[in-house]
Amino acid sequence: MVIAVLVIYMISVIAIGWYMKSRVHNETDYLAAGGKLGVWVGGATLAATQMSAGTAIGSVGFHYQVGYNYSWIWISIWASWVIMALFIAPKMKSFFNTHRALTIPDLLGTRFESNVIRIISVIILIICFGMTIVAELVGGSYLLNVVFGLPATIGVLILAGVFILYTVLGGLFAIAYTDFLQMMIFAVGFLIAVPFAISAAGGFSVMNEKLAAIDPNIVANGMPPGTLTAVCISFFIMMIGYPIIAIRFYSIKDNKTIRRAVGVSFIFQAIIAVSVSLLGVSARILYPNLSTPDLASATIAMDLLPALLGGLLLAAILAAIQSTVSAILLMLGSGISHDIMKVVMRREMSEKQQLKVTRIVVLIMGILPIPFALNPLPLIQQIWINAAAMIGSSFAVSIFFGLYWKRATTAGAITSMVGGIVSAVIWLWLGNPFGIEAVYISVPISLLSMIIVSLLTKPVSKKALEPFFKDVGSTPSNETIMNYSKKPL
Repeated sequence: MVIAVLVIYMISVIAIGWYMKSRVHNETDYLAAGGKLGVWVGGATLAATQMSAGTAIGSVGFHYQVGYNYSWIWISIWASWVIMALFIAPKMKSFFNTHRALTIPDLLGTRFESNVIRIISVIILIICFGMTIVAELVGGSYLLNVVFGLPATIGVLILAGVFILYTVLGGLFAIAYTDFLQMMIFAVGFLIAVPFAISAAGGFSVMNEKLAAIDPNIVANGMPPGTLTAVCISFFIMMIGYPIIAIRFYSIKDNKTIRRAVGVSFIFQAIIAVSVSLLGVSARILYPNLSTPDLASATIAMDLLPALLGGLLLAAILAAIQSTVSAILLMLGSGISHDIMKVVMRREMSEKQQLKVTRIVVLIMGILPIPFALNPLPLIQQIWINAAAMIGSSFAVSIFFGLYWKRATTAGAITSMVGGIVSAVIWLWLGNPFGIEAVYISVPISLLSMIIVSLLTKPVSKKALEPFFKDVGSTPSNETIMNYSKKPL
């Protein structure tokens, strides 16, 4: 029964991808679903894009290790959602409507009138999100190993084959509608599993008594406050400048729909936030000797739940993995095909040729991470925490200041992005010296670089500001846009 549920799920997402292929007629359809998604599909794809193996596997594993207080990360994530919905999404949607922007490098390249920034953005996206694809594939291989006894290599290849296929076929239309299915499965699967796990652990009160007997910090402050604060800041900053979330705003119908879609995503997130916490701590009681905490959710599905419900929970974990990986894959593919080949290299292509090239690039970007996923990795959520520091330090300041500070300059943005990611990488590589988390170093460097260098360098032109600031002037004409896209480096 478990195997049947998983097979039906994987066939379903491939079928959706094949069906949605007929709705894709051009690059805008493929990368932004034509900018027409509604509240429920839009809300589901926002939530699904945020939640991943880091949530379904990694967060459960972190709660297994440190207890309840890891849940505080959700407060920082939800705070960033509010900021995005109120301040970032409206300007991004307006930019999409007037310029048919399709990517974050599109936004930054236009705002700072620099193709160099487009290239830097794409490179950073490949580095940071390449890491997260590898983590997702490894998480999925854990699951298939528990269920089918498959070696890691086979598990990685199966997962990669499924998400590559439906992403290449249907683009964001396929991703958005599979996300709706996947979030329903994710929320229901985890919600159903919670009462079984708590009951098996002796009930809520008894479970907490057992946890306190193992380690009182599990029900109090299992993760040290300083570390937890740094993790919260990392996720908050990452979400403010999170490219795969930001480009979803292009795909939703209008600003009113975006705000409602964010509200829908909160419903899914709240259900899952509570569920992963309770599953993680209950697994600590039920399975105290797991070889790795990342096996907690899959073990509950296989060992504790009835076959049908266990299959549903496992399908929910696969849904979390595939929804995020497909979103990342489309973003990386569009960065290379749209921003590098079409805009920077100025390759002249018809709509059909551009769509074909984008699909080919998406296919290649899906294949490249596979060899890296075949090697042992640390905890999946730790990879996401490190990636969060790098992503946030690269994009949050440049996007927010680009949209709200006219004086932000090209040199300021470049220095902020490069300084942020380089300092984060160095600090992480050094092992967080003096016990200081990377985000406490990299984010201030990114912020100060933007402010200081911008004040010392030449402002961008009025034409670059017009799409983002209503009081600067009228929106550029199509002729102006075309002239800019042909501008050399």
